[in-house]
Amino acid sequence: MAKALTEKEILSLQKYRLNQDLSHSFAVYDLLDREFLEEFIANLAEAIGAPNQKIAASIFIKRYAFLAVISLYAMSAWNKKIDVGLDNVTMERPVKGSAWLPMFSFSELAAEDWNPAENREEWRKAVIRDLFTKNIDPVIVMLEKTFQISRFILWENIAVYLFWLYESELKDTDPNEDFKFLLFEADGSLFGSYRKNPIQKYYGEKVYMEEWGGEVRKRKTCCFTYQLAGSTKRCKVCPCAHIAKDGRCAYGEDLCGPARGLA
Repeated sequence: MAKALTEKEILSLQKYRLNQDLSHSFAVYDLLDREFLEEFIANLAEAIGAPNQKIAASIFIKRYAFLAVISLYAMSAWNKKIDVGLDNVTMERPVKGSAWLPMFSFSELAAEDWNPAENREEWRKAVIRDLFTKNIDPVIVMLEKTFQISRFILWENIAVYLFWLYESELKDTDPNEDFKFLLFEADGSLFGSYRKNPIQKYYGEKVYMEEWGGEVRKRKTCCFTYQLAGSTKRCKVCPCAHIAKDGRCAYGEDLCGPARGLA
């Protein structure tokens, strides 16, 4: 039985962009409507200074990844399963001239506690399955079909925030089993219609980069953030090695050579 989150839990999730008092928002279920999605991404491109809708779609899923962060944080930190069904979530609309770091709200902000009498591995599978097969993957599929952007880019945009969650935000707790399962043991079917786990391929060893003064895990695809208006350089984890004279990737918006191996 679902119970309301405590004030302390709600406060903790605000760091991950939870805001139950949104006014300028939309129901994320509408993203599955092609006409709505095309209009929304066109408006987003204009708001954030993206040169085209494909790049705006990539930026969108980077922001949308925080819904997964909210869900998995509740699972690993509190043993709680939040309802992240598409029809239960609303999201802040883009505003022109802003960086657009949107907030999320829930029609019913409640969660089911894991019952210790229940097998936690099966419970964990249910949390992951509901998050990805009923929410994240349908959105990724719509973006790929509508804007011809590779799902490999979109999945890596999700993956990098999951790595950040477990390696940074939850490093002082004991969620290692959840992270290990998510990366190496979760079957592809828990994420959608996949034979293989779609995020595992992005998890590699971090390497020391002198120019950044620390270790980073380089991406396998480019997210195109550098093409937004006002951007002057690439992310420190960008994989692109073939840079044209104007600072743009010689491959344009296609997957770079090494990343083609992901397919």
